[in-house]
Amino acid sequence: MSTLLLAAPLLVTLTLLVSGVAKLGERAGTRDAMTSLRLPLRSLHGLVASTLPAAEIVLALLLWVPLQALQVVVAVLILLLFLAYLGIIARALTFDEQVDCSCFGTLASPTVTRSTLGRNILLTLLAVLTLVAAVSGVLTMTVAQAPLYLVIIAAVLLLTVLLTVLTLGGLKGSAAADSGPDAPGAPIGQPGVVTDEEPGEDGLLDYERTPIPAAILQCPDGSLMSLDRLTIQRAALLVFATEGCGPCERVLDHAAEWIEDLSPHLQVRFVFSRPKESLRERTAQRVGDAVLHDHEFTTRTALDARGAPSAVLLGADGMLAGGPVVGGTAVIEFVEEIRVQLEQAREAGELP
Repeated sequence: MSTLLLAAPLLVTLTLLVSGVAKLGERAGTRDAMTSLRLPLRSLHGLVASTLPAAEIVLALLLWVPLQALQVVVAVLILLLFLAYLGIIARALTFDEQVDCSCFGTLASPTVTRSTLGRNILLTLLAVLTLVAAVSGVLTMTVAQAPLYLVIIAAVLLLTVLLTVLTLGGLKGSAAADSGPDAPGAPIGQPGVVTDEEPGEDGLLDYERTPIPAAILQCPDGSLMSLDRLTIQRAALLVFATEGCGPCERVLDHAAEWIEDLSPHLQVRFVFSRPKESLRERTAQRVGDAVLHDHEFTTRTALDARGAPSAVLLGADGMLAGGPVVGGTAVIEFVEEIRVQLEQAREAGELP
């Protein structure tokens, strides 16, 4: 029984350390996850994302200070933290769409599933055993009198975890997941198919512009419009988004600004997999009438924009003019580059 009581805090410590370190370089991802999980007080998400990694690491380390009163307090805080995580994950499973949590930064799959709930239930049980170990004094006594025994148990547990990870094929990143970490796309003006594996003189890969694929989008009035008809007079920037996903919400916050700045020169349309009347009020307010419906994202797939948020620039000449790019930061940088190029063209007298 004492070995189990010691194994529990060791596993909890390992989990907190991995979680905290993984989140250190993924503060934007943590904020996006909090948005995806629909946590309240959105204005405080940035502060929480900045302090949470350090808090997890500090709790993991303070748990091993050989003062029983301190260990009990830390164990209670860890249990409350894990209970909060458990409640958040359980609530996320009731949402209509899948949610990304980024519980371990870029490590493992971010999508919240029943397996995620099972993992958090197990972690909560370990936190309960950790509290029992602290209250009973087993943890304090072992740290003070038998530290070598703890090191041996920790080494065995760590080796077991490493072997399990290697057996399962290693940690899988979430870059391929929808709404996952930002992934770079093709540079503006050079989208499409890579035609040369060696960098060109300008340091960029050579790309061949490809024709706009045959695909259909639905307008707010219910009418259907093909992509070639959409761009018959002006180029169009299509931004694909999914409501509730953190990176998508970050992109949608720029909607009004992009529409105002870019509309004199090209169309800006935000594309969802549900019709306008089904969008949330806040989403509808941000995108206004610049919204299109892509049933089950068939058009997004045809454009090879494999994720949300993503963006692609369609030229008025029937060819792709930029992208696709995938990921919140990538889309924002993509649009900013378009704005810069338009401003340069205006200053050169190429645009009114």
